[in-house]
Amino acid sequence: MASKLQIHTPYVLTTLATPYGTGRHVAGEVFGQKQGLKRRKRSEVAVAIDGVAVCIYDVLSSQPVTNHNVTIETVFTCPPYSLRWRPSLGKSACRYTYVSTTTSKERQITLLKNELSADGTSTLSSLSHTPRGKTPIVHLCAGAAQTSQHSLPSDELPNHEIIAVASDGTIIGLDGETLDEKWSSAPAILAQKLASSSASRLQVDFVQATTAADVIEGLFGGKNELSGVFQDNINREGFNPDILLIITSSTTPEGATQQDLHILALLSGRQAQSIFVMRLPSFPGSTKYQLDARSGTLQTLVDGLLSSYTFSSGSPHLETRLQIPGMASFLRISKSSVLAATPETFSVYNPIFRSLQAATPVDSEGECQLISYFGAREIAVGLRGSSLVAVQVEAPKNRNSKRRAEGLLTDAIRRGLPREQSGTKRIRGEHQASAVLERALPGVLSDTSSAEFQNGVAKADELLSAKDLRAWEELMAGTFKVQIKSTEVQETASTATNGVVANIHLPEWIWPSSRADYAQVDRRWVFYAISKVFTWTQPAADSGEPRLACPLAASSVLNYLVDAGHLSTSNIKSAFKEETCELDNADDIIASEMPPLLAQIDPTMALLLGYLSGTQLGSTELVSAVKLLLHSLGLFETPSNLGQKRLLDAAAEGGDEETDAIKMELDKAEEELQITEVHLSGHRFRGLGVAFGKLAACPAVTTVQSLRRLFRPEEIIGLLNVLRAELIKDGWTSDYLEEIEAPPDGSLQLIADLMTRCIDAVGLGGWMAFDSVLASSARNEDTSDYFGRFNLEISSALQGINDSIQLQSMLAEATSYAKRARRALIEAGKGMPTTVHFTEQLPLGLKTDVKISTERIRSGGEIVQRSSRDIGQAISRRRAVYSLQRIPEELLLGVKGSRETVVQEAK
Repeated sequence: MASKLQIHTPYVLTTLATPYGTGRHVAGEVFGQKQGLKRRKRSEVAVAIDGVAVCIYDVLSSQPVTNHNVTIETVFTCPPYSLRWRPSLGKSACRYTYVSTTTSKERQITLLKNELSADGTSTLSSLSHTPRGKTPIVHLCAGAAQTSQHSLPSDELPNHEIIAVASDGTIIGLDGETLDEKWSSAPAILAQKLASSSASRLQVDFVQATTAADVIEGLFGGKNELSGVFQDNINREGFNPDILLIITSSTTPEGATQQDLHILALLSGRQAQSIFVMRLPSFPGSTKYQLDARSGTLQTLVDGLLSSYTFSSGSPHLETRLQIPGMASFLRISKSSVLAATPETFSVYNPIFRSLQAATPVDSEGECQLISYFGAREIAVGLRGSSLVAVQVEAPKNRNSKRRAEGLLTDAIRRGLPREQSGTKRIRGEHQASAVLERALPGVLSDTSSAEFQNGVAKADELLSAKDLRAWEELMAGTFKVQIKSTEVQETASTATNGVVANIHLPEWIWPSSRADYAQVDRRWVFYAISKVFTWTQPAADSGEPRLACPLAASSVLNYLVDAGHLSTSNIKSAFKEETCELDNADDIIASEMPPLLAQIDPTMALLLGYLSGTQLGSTELVSAVKLLLHSLGLFETPSNLGQKRLLDAAAEGGDEETDAIKMELDKAEEELQITEVHLSGHRFRGLGVAFGKLAACPAVTTVQSLRRLFRPEEIIGLLNVLRAELIKDGWTSDYLEEIEAPPDGSLQLIADLMTRCIDAVGLGGWMAFDSVLASSARNEDTSDYFGRFNLEISSALQGINDSIQLQSMLAEATSYAKRARRALIEAGKGMPTTVHFTEQLPLGLKTDVKISTERIRSGGEIVQRSSRDIGQAISRRRAVYSLQRIPEELLLGVKGSRETVVQEAK
């Protein structure tokens, strides 16, 4: 038998003052926090009345707690936020109430502070801050208390931040005590992933503060999608930073309105960081939102239609819809219960089974705005005109908390909502054609698309057979949606200064400014272009000749394939699937031969640079490109180069003197060669940097395998020397010098990762035979000298890191002391008496006990999480590791009448 949910008759908590003029009432929640514990919602409500005051009421006793009067021209832009703070010792408390006001003169964020001492006396004070923005503040909340290793044990201040969000998306971080602006984030962090034309029309509709653990559990389904954002692991009982959820509305270039949910990380003392943006369904401007991050539920109310959305891996899905005529506001009580307020009744609905659980009428009609629900007391509070009303919703007591929260199907039997039955036939609505959905995606397999592709391929093959490359390129440019220059412009630009006319047969393509501007094309045309620009041959088994060749090296189609990122190994393998179907190592062959082929086509390495920058590459392609670039830069010592150098040295010793004319010619030629080398080395060094960056992101196992397959041991040693040179050039082994263009901090990690993979690629056998490899090099050194210098360089870099960590600790300590000194100076300026408390400190040489682990091992070997009760029990069983005891002076001096000391008894 189903247990009935009961809703009692609403009652008036208190009658509020009437706002001045056309003002309004705005109400917010009140939170409480004790030092060292989590912040919790109190059974109190903060109400701001325009032109009158800011009041805080206790819901259980229906009595006012505190009251702050304001001027008659004060208008509140958002609900107030109140925090009651208690130190760990003593009975004193301090209440911080933050409001955002606007007058005819300025906008302000005001702190209303009420200090309650242990003897019961209270002190009221206020402090204001004028934000720099011109848009009103729509939300105020407090960040987590800033606790660090530099905080003093006696520091009993909350050390929290106040987060203020403006209507245009500006986010401001203020100090909770002084209201000094600590950081500010522009609306660009919310509009950076939206269309650029809609950034100026961004509007904040809803803001809610939560924690990272709730976001991972609710919005991402338990998947830790924030692991790359924070350095520490997110844990509900440990590191759990604040997260800000913002719903914004923006207007697209087509005039449509779209909503987006932004997830921002609030790191202590730093700007808000946007970590995820998800698109929401389109809602009207009058929509009311409620978002429960822990359960991953978003509920919206539009014209009496209550819609519930759930999030699965970061995307919203419509779960239920409930039409309730006249509903003005609602509150989420549990997963299966929603409290709805209409002008005539208060009702509890089950949105899952579309049923009415309970309802109660009200004495007088009027719109009610629900504020908050207190689950421990089962009381909901709302504003009804100038009255603060409360209604008690009593759930069935004969079930446990989980069943009461989830609800049962039996609760909905014979309580379902009626559906409107229409006698007329449903007319299908007319919808405007979508500009995106009216055209099919490129490469859709349909009869029409396949016929068009076959006709296009036949026409292109006819042009190639007739050797009409100009018409073939024009056809391919139209297929790839790339514009070409007109014939008159090409003929005018093809005439050189000396009167020689360049090749005018091939058209000149107009390349877009960025790779993102390339249009989506059918992948079958990409495969066709690759099969025509490149050829695949089958050389003899021991010939060593490459299989890939490029007969159309001067074609603009090749430049398009490289710049658009279509020359991936998978695309080339698909283009030559008939030739590579019987090869087991086709991927390795294509990956190792493509970079040398592009370098052969374009000796300036510009084509290879575009290939490395715009194509999704694996470890084999990158290792092959690194080897090619290092050889071209002369950074490898090959046996042929060493023999040639020795022959040149021997010939220089016994050679004849050159004539002056020949020397001048050689100097001039060498100067021209150096100029050319400078221009060429720019692409090479840039390509080498791009290859190193992508290679560090590849898996270590595949990188080591590619190095062993493509590099000889002496070449790996050369690569190690190049990385050592980069380590020295970036300044990681030398003293710190302040430079304008300093290397990025991530370069050290990149160099260390590549060095580790090079050492693994040589292997144990390679290092055992390392003396012979070094003996054949130009330096003629042994293993001990090589590793000695290597060890010194790594030790210097490690010493630099240790020094930077020590410097960071010193600066953090100085900064923390300056903040505490400034706060103490402000408190001293108020003329309040100062009491110095004796602080128990840890004696030198002792250390604290080990922290209790959040996990424990059962008898069967199962690892389970400790509950808060288990951790508290383990703490209570501990014996004090150290203690402090006062010894009277008389006891030490052995005054008459006192007991003899231990030293005196020993004598």
